[in-house]
Amino acid sequence: MPTRIFFASGEQVTVSDSPASVAEKLAGGGLAELERPWGDAAIYVNPATINYIEAQDERAPDIAALEAVPDAPPPAAPPQQQAPGAPGQFPAG
Repeated sequence: MPTRIFFASGEQVTVSDSPASVAEKLAGGGLAELERPWGDAAIYVNPATINYIEAQDERAPDIAALEAVPDAPPPAAPPQQQAPGAPGQFPAG
């Protein structure tokens, strides 16, 4: 199960390791090497900058379902009424 790490700066990052594994690596002192869930990139994390960690849900978004829903058109603006004698209107005469 992936783990989300919350930093003191407000940034967040998700890593592939379980929360227990992340906690163990962070307790080792120095920079902790953690694997990212996509690609083959690793990051190095300074434990002193972390507020907390939590388990991240492994469910990936259903891309096909997201693409199947059409974008909703923006709501129509209500018609604007012009004041009498405004440009484009002729006074009743």
